[in-house]
Amino acid sequence: MSSSDDLFLNLLRPAVLHILRASGFHYGKPSAVDTVVDLTARYLSLLAERTAYNAWSNHNDATPNVTDVRMAMQDCGLLVPTMTAGEEEWKQILRKPLDFYTAETGARDMEERRRDAEDTADVKEFIDWVRGDQNKEVRRIAGTLKPLLTDPTVQLDQLEMEDYLNTLMKKHSKTGVESRFQGTVLGVPAEPKTVKIEGAPEDSIEAWCRKTRERAAKVAEASHDTSEATSQAATREHSEEDTMDTS
Repeated sequence: MSSSDDLFLNLLRPAVLHILRASGFHYGKPSAVDTVVDLTARYLSLLAERTAYNAWSNHNDATPNVTDVRMAMQDCGLLVPTMTAGEEEWKQILRKPLDFYTAETGARDMEERRRDAEDTADVKEFIDWVRGDQNKEVRRIAGTLKPLLTDPTVQLDQLEMEDYLNTLMKKHSKTGVESRFQGTVLGVPAEPKTVKIEGAPEDSIEAWCRKTRERAAKVAEASHDTSEATSQAATREHSEEDTMDTS
């Protein structure tokens, strides 16, 4: 296991511990916690891999959209469709086209909203489950639950609550979180810097790579011209030999 894998697993561990604590587990052996963390990491990796696969399969792009994520969630069992693919296709075929509904009376808009709600029912149920009372305890322990109270002082304290990671980052950063963790997985991306090459005519790696590609293209073109000239010369020699044999 690489050091990056260890870093991500260590970042995932507190989140898993928060979920276990909210579910009623207050003690566990380190081996058991490691197993749960590893299973969570594997599941998240599978979900990301299926999302990337759907993105490349659907629109040949590495940037996924909501449809790609939804399909990945269904592939991983996170969303359970109410109908099979064949049933959904037949349902779409048997549906009355929206053009048959009168737009002036509002029937077309009502039918369109009804179909949208029906098609996204599983997603809405998942969102309601995440935001519902079942996961309120998880958000409270993680520090992301911010209820609005009537007392202004308590309300201000609730609004200033942060999750454990941001709190820990601010605790270990005396110059600011952005500058302390810039260029790492915990901070903003670092600004690209030009790498200078000492003792070379090129000023940067990009210029050296460009010059190398141009040189390789010229060598390949010269090699191609040489092979064509050799092939033409061989063809002429064979034709001359055939002419002499005929005579």
